[in-house]
Amino acid sequence: MVGKIIWESLSIALLLYGSYLAYVFIWFSLFRIFDMDITTAKLISGSITLTIIAISSIRWFIKKHKELKVMENEG
Repeated sequence: MVGKIIWESLSIALLLYGSYLAYVFIWFSLFRIFDMDITTAKLISGSITLTIIAISSIRWFIKKHKELKVMENEG
């Protein structure tokens, strides 16, 4: 049980760290490659990153909800 909690915590931490790296990469790419205003580049990259986090969170909650339903039916 403790191992599963640690594994879930690690996966959330990796998601957040990966999202930050994606944010910085998209922001820098928009700013330098497309010669875009820095504020606009940050807004676009933030929107993309928040969309990724939201989709991942929703999928994770759906998966956990199904696991809880299975545990209720077994118990």
